[in-house]
Amino acid sequence: MRYCLICFFVVWGTVLYAQEEPLRKVESLMAKNRYYEALKCVDSLNNAGVKISDLLFYAGKASEGVLRYKDAYRYYKQWLLADTTNREARIAIARVLALAGKTVDAVGAYEKLAGEDSLDFAINYQLARLYQQTGKTLKAVPVYLRLAGADTTNVTLLKRLGDCYVEIGLSTGAARSYCDAFWLDPADGGTAVKAINVMLADQNMFTDFVDYALDMVDTALVYSPHSNTVKQTRGVLEYVAKRFGKCEKTFDELIVGGDSVRFNYKYLGLARYQQKHFKEALLPLALADSLFRDKQGNRTDMEVAMRYGESLAKSGEPRKALQVFLEIEDQLQPDPQFLSQLAVMCGMACGYSMQQSGAVDYYWKAYKLDPKNKQAISNFVNWKYDVLVDKEKRSKASEKEIRVALFAQILFLQNVKDFAPARGNTMHSVSREILKQELDELFFSDDKHLTVMDPDGKTYVYSADDIRELINR
Repeated sequence: MRYCLICFFVVWGTVLYAQEEPLRKVESLMAKNRYYEALKCVDSLNNAGVKISDLLFYAGKASEGVLRYKDAYRYYKQWLLADTTNREARIAIARVLALAGKTVDAVGAYEKLAGEDSLDFAINYQLARLYQQTGKTLKAVPVYLRLAGADTTNVTLLKRLGDCYVEIGLSTGAARSYCDAFWLDPADGGTAVKAINVMLADQNMFTDFVDYALDMVDTALVYSPHSNTVKQTRGVLEYVAKRFGKCEKTFDELIVGGDSVRFNYKYLGLARYQQKHFKEALLPLALADSLFRDKQGNRTDMEVAMRYGESLAKSGEPRKALQVFLEIEDQLQPDPQFLSQLAVMCGMACGYSMQQSGAVDYYWKAYKLDPKNKQAISNFVNWKYDVLVDKEKRSKASEKEIRVALFAQILFLQNVKDFAPARGNTMHSVSREILKQELDELFFSDDKHLTVMDPDGKTYVYSADDIRELINR
């Protein structure tokens, strides 16, 4: 009996060693970042019939290491199949989906993981970042806020929140987040610059901010005394505060020090112009005017161009000044595409302040200015589907509101390409479902035509077959 027990333990130990030895070899190669060798080792073990679940994990990690994300996904899927409760495998799958650029799938995977644990920092942080990357910034904000609520001194979260607020046009939230992040880490001058740029861009919202902002840049310069970006920001603040002499000195020193970027020439010229040193302003403004151009040679900074023209005129060169002004006038002639883009931005601004009617009007205006503006159409339909999916809202809506909302669905499906037709969470899927329901209503009311109306009151009539064809595109 004793002999039998000894034999059993020897055999059992041999089996365990036989299983652990391949893993040790793969682990050793992975620890040395020798990913190709690790993959070859895994392949040879698989060919030899070795079946160890952890080998799939290492194969996935090694594939990630050599940027073969599709292979990594395949290995992780096999790893998950071995144990469908394996959360680590699901996290790995979500990660490689994001790395492979499969952002829609990655978002879905991370949403499921985050739903299981709303305070898992790594999962929720990655989800919020993906929301940002895919243009769903409004969804990213509450995730970051939830994480920041649990970790109030996390600089990275505060900076991310600042970025989100900038993207959705909430300058007060952006400035507050950036400022909080900077004072927690004053060595990060870049964050101070971001905060100040937000305040500079919306000065009506931030009254008497200059002294506070100067305190920030002075603190940042203590930690980063050679940062030209922070120095530039200080110079701009001096310009805003109308301390033009100090502003001129700051930008002159930057240029003399070898930082001859167009931004420095711009403010050096503007500071001299404001001091009525027009002749001295000509050279930096001329350089800035020549540098602020697009690929077609069009000016991209009208303030510089205007001040350059004025300086020419006040320096006794009226012909050159007239030429500059004529060029500016010609460039500023009405451009429907530009005006369409501008209307979209106005609509977004209304949207952020929850002015729905204003947003819809701007998006419709943008579409009329440029019917090829897909963003205008997409934003228009986003604001016009609520009345069709919410039974209570529909019951209270006028016939015109409903017809305009239906027009928006049809316009959208007619003009905006569906890049993910198989997915049930896209706007295309929503629009198709809405129109299917309308077809059902037509059938039960024994009607064969759907009448819709654009926001200007023009009506359009579509047959049931037309709508069916549009749905099945």
